[in-house]
Amino acid sequence: MISSSDKETSYSGPSNFISQRTSFVPDIKGIIDSPISHITRCFQNASILFGNQRETFHGNIIQFSFAELENATENFKASNLIGLGGSSYVYRGRLENGSNVAVKRLKNQGGPEADTEFFTEIELWSRLHHCHLVPLIGYCSELKGKTVQRLLVFDYMSNGNLRDRLDGIFGKNMDWSTRVTIALGAARGLEYLHEAAAPRILHRDVKSTNILLDKNWQAKITDLGLAKDLRSGDLTSCSDSSQRMKGTFGYFAPEYAIVGRASIESDVFSFGVVLLELISGRQPILKSAGKEESLVVWATPRLYDSRRVITELADPKLKGNFPEDEVYIMANLAKECLLLDPDTRPTMSEVVLILSSISRTKSRRRRYIQLCLFQVNTFAEEPDNAEKQRQASWRRFPPPNSLPRGTDYNLRVENEDKDVDRISTEYMKSLILFTSKGESWRASEEEMVDLSEPRLESFFP
Repeated sequence: MISSSDKETSYSGPSNFISQRTSFVPDIKGIIDSPISHITRCFQNASILFGNQRETFHGNIIQFSFAELENATENFKASNLIGLGGSSYVYRGRLENGSNVAVKRLKNQGGPEADTEFFTEIELWSRLHHCHLVPLIGYCSELKGKTVQRLLVFDYMSNGNLRDRLDGIFGKNMDWSTRVTIALGAARGLEYLHEAAAPRILHRDVKSTNILLDKNWQAKITDLGLAKDLRSGDLTSCSDSSQRMKGTFGYFAPEYAIVGRASIESDVFSFGVVLLELISGRQPILKSAGKEESLVVWATPRLYDSRRVITELADPKLKGNFPEDEVYIMANLAKECLLLDPDTRPTMSEVVLILSSISRTKSRRRRYIQLCLFQVNTFAEEPDNAEKQRQASWRRFPPPNSLPRGTDYNLRVENEDKDVDRISTEYMKSLILFTSKGESWRASEEEMVDLSEPRLESFFP
């Protein structure tokens, strides 16, 4: 879970803790990342059993009683179950004030560290405020019988998650314009976590099921259960070599799988997989005829062939109702996010800029200007570098009207450096062999994978 110790650094304003009902809230000060956490944890557990100490969080975080949430979800009625993960159940609920909420009930697991992880996650959520993050309303931590019930309460997102919508579970296919809007919203949420949150945050589990859609189809990032904060200056990564690495198969960046190093760039890689899902409609791990195939492996040859981008990569459910230049640009952006070398991937700010350029709310003139000037500001103070950067940006994200229809676009691969790294089938095969013991294993898309004990995913026919 989140590693957090500095409570003085915050993006939000003064704390304003609201307690609606009496509930036991352990004081976790002094135990997070502390060398004596095994001692203070005893006091934490004692506070649950015998005390009523409260932790003050940033923002308006409501402390609910278990009885309130039981009532809101009709005693956690099966028909109100709207989500199921490896460590929790999510229920639709209705509070006494009439608000619709999503109640995430954690499974009773995790051992003695569960309380610390639970409250550090709340502490992190309480610091984050952005229109493309699902807002945390409140929580409950209450002893019932011999177990502690831990629940998180979020705003209810009436249009479910992106993956279900792409699968057409609710009977309505998303048009291209909606997909672009969702991609842009999710990118802005990640941009906030990476660059504006204080401290900056690595999500570490970016995937389509963690992108929820509100009643207006606005994308909102959720689930910070695996998140890490970055507090040391220019540090942009954190190591999991000494921990049990977790994530969702199909979204792992190569460097994360091999050396156990999560980074801002590995989040970008995972977002690249989400872009592929939006373009193709396919799942990150496609299961058919008893086989499993990675979306990244399937899409790679198509990303490098402009003719196949339209004929094979684009979702058949769209029935050709999309501007081809926009599909080319998003496919090229996905390709950039999936580059083998983490340092060559775009930042989320760059991703936002490109997605903004193909949003239907932008004019074609504005789109052209933004694409041509992409990344120029970084080198504005160095004239010699500015022209080089303009040329690199043009090659990387060419203006949509720069080539005539019918010209072999090839996503500008023929003009790019021949040594540029790219994800390939051969690389993925090497990665699999490197991170496996040789046994066959099949994972569901939602399964949390422990890479400290690597296993072989059957990517290929």
